[in-house]
Amino acid sequence: MTIGPADDWMIHQTPDPIRWVGTSDRRFYDRHFITGHSRDGRVAFLNGIGVYPNLGVIDCFSSFAVDGVQYTTRASRELGSDRMDYAHIGPFSLEIIEGLKKLRFHSEDTDQMVSLDLTFEGSAPAFAEPPTLSRVMDRVMESNTRIIQTGCYSGHVTVAGERFEVTPDAWQGGRDRSWGVRSIGLEREPKGIQQAHKVSKDRTTLWIWSPMQFPSRTVHFSLSEFPDGRREINTVRESLSWERGGEVRFLSDPEHDLVLDPDDREMHKGTVSWTEHDGARRTVSLTPISRVYLRAGTGYGGPDPWRHGTYMGNDWVNSVSFDLTNPEVVAKNGPAHVMCRMEADDGEVGYGTFETQVFGAHERYGFSA
Repeated sequence: MTIGPADDWMIHQTPDPIRWVGTSDRRFYDRHFITGHSRDGRVAFLNGIGVYPNLGVIDCFSSFAVDGVQYTTRASRELGSDRMDYAHIGPFSLEIIEGLKKLRFHSEDTDQMVSLDLTFEGSAPAFAEPPTLSRVMDRVMESNTRIIQTGCYSGHVTVAGERFEVTPDAWQGGRDRSWGVRSIGLEREPKGIQQAHKVSKDRTTLWIWSPMQFPSRTVHFSLSEFPDGRREINTVRESLSWERGGEVRFLSDPEHDLVLDPDDREMHKGTVSWTEHDGARRTVSLTPISRVYLRAGTGYGGPDPWRHGTYMGNDWVNSVSFDLTNPEVVAKNGPAHVMCRMEADDGEVGYGTFETQVFGAHERYGFSA
């Protein structure tokens, strides 16, 4: 039996040690995903750290887009028996300073492309999205819990030899904390009965995920839409700032009106809207200021071969870079996390990440396939 220091904490959910998760599914994961940018638009970034207990792996990445180039440093090691040990993943470590409010992601100085010491502090309370559960022919494809929070950063970052001082008045972003079951890694699972049947083509083709940080509140806008306008996910929620009491409330009726590039389908401008808690309609205009690409060596797919949960040995670290001025490179490594200035029609100005993906046909936006 594998026990570790976490087993002294009274947090167990099953009779097993913490190291053993409640499913044998190899796709079980536990992850922090952290986005951000500088308000001047020069820097945008994605950071992540994930644990894959049934694969025995912990890995992470730090990816910064600066002046038309995206630099990514990633690392991996064996998980070991201590589920609360988030240190020494290559040069990287994660420290939870105050749960659901403050964390620090940092690295040692090395000859890699990215090194950093960033502390994230929430600007409003974190909150959970509705649980995700999807099945194809009775098989669970995804089942997870996801927590959203926006905040500001402090510390410093060095990218390709250039150091940036990070202050909370000029650097901000959002984080996505999730765990459960979803597709990971390069190993292909047997299709089983799916190989004998055509899986329904009735699938969503538009995805929007956007945590918006305003001075008074966080608004999380999330939807997954079929070509005919029906929605699988249709959620908009606000978390009032700490100064306003931190209440979390559902809003309603999210809508979108975007201008998408006809070639790469990236968002160039647009608006989103919803109905406020008091019944008033609110519209927010989106102005992109920077972009960073989700699959640029971060383990989420694309041409780079590394994937989350892949066993790379006990001390693996390396770096890759991508020329974002090359349209072919951009097309292969999207979708983009578009960092935006967000101006509400009541005059309040915020900033945030706007992730949009359009798969296949979507008549409203002019895509036939």
